[in-house]
Amino acid sequence: MKIEYDPDIPTKARPTIKGVIKDANIRTCNCGCDELYVSLSGKGRLDIKCYDCGTSFLEIEFEEEE
Repeated sequence: MKIEYDPDIPTKARPTIKGVIKDANIRTCNCGCDELYVSLSGKGRLDIKCYDCGTSFLEIEFEEEE
């Protein structure tokens, strides 16, 4: 499964996000797409959704480092 990230998501956070996606066992979307898009959906929240149709699979809350 391919994962695309919003440019605002730090590169150092991406391996952790990828691990969460793997643990959630997200597979091919009902539309047939096997590509995910990870975007910021508000302060301290990430939305993991289908790259093609936008179906949301998972929301993750996180704390930002200061």
